[in-house]
Amino acid sequence: MKFIPNILTLANAALGCCALFFIAILDFDTAALCVLLAAVFDFFDGFVARTMGWTSRFGAELDSLADVISFGVVPGALTTVMLTTLNVDYPWVFLGFIITLASAYRLAKYNTSESCQAYFRGLPTPANALLWIGVPHLDFDFTFPFLVGGIVFTSYLLNSSLIFYRFQLKNSVTSVVLILLIMLSLLFLWMRFGHGTWSLAISLYVLLSVTYRLVAKSKG
Repeated sequence: MKFIPNILTLANAALGCCALFFIAILDFDTAALCVLLAAVFDFFDGFVARTMGWTSRFGAELDSLADVISFGVVPGALTTVMLTTLNVDYPWVFLGFIITLASAYRLAKYNTSESCQAYFRGLPTPANALLWIGVPHLDFDFTFPFLVGGIVFTSYLLNSSLIFYRFQLKNSVTSVVLILLIMLSLLFLWMRFGHGTWSLAISLYVLLSVTYRLVAKSKG
């Protein structure tokens, strides 16, 4: 039974591979669904491992490798393809893979530092991937400066010292109510904006985290 978390982790990696295929054929709808499901598996593999006491060094390393694929290579490939649609010349089209490098660096740093159960330091890679996977579904035209600015900014957030709230399932009424409110809010946004919801939700997550940090710093 101890292999269950690893199976969930491999499902995460498999969905990341599928997302790359759909990005290559410009099927951004299915790619977004793959990344969303990968994030769900990424959440539950750790939850199951911690709850059942099945955590291991091997599982942690496997999780990071899967995350590099689903939440590092995928957003890098997506932004690279988006740059090609703007007829960007070589080598500038490969600027999208800065996200992949920043994600790999963040995961390595996370694995070698003491983690806090209450928050993340730096934007989590799944959140960054969801932010980018929703971008093609937003209703406005993208320009080269916009995409490059987004690439640089999100790469910075991944490895910044900013504090981001860490959602966890707990045996408490407050936790359950919070999760339900988030799910209902996402459902409402999805009915209005489709897969663009993920970009809007993560943007709000980033904004609230940055605001909280600035307010706390000013009081300190």
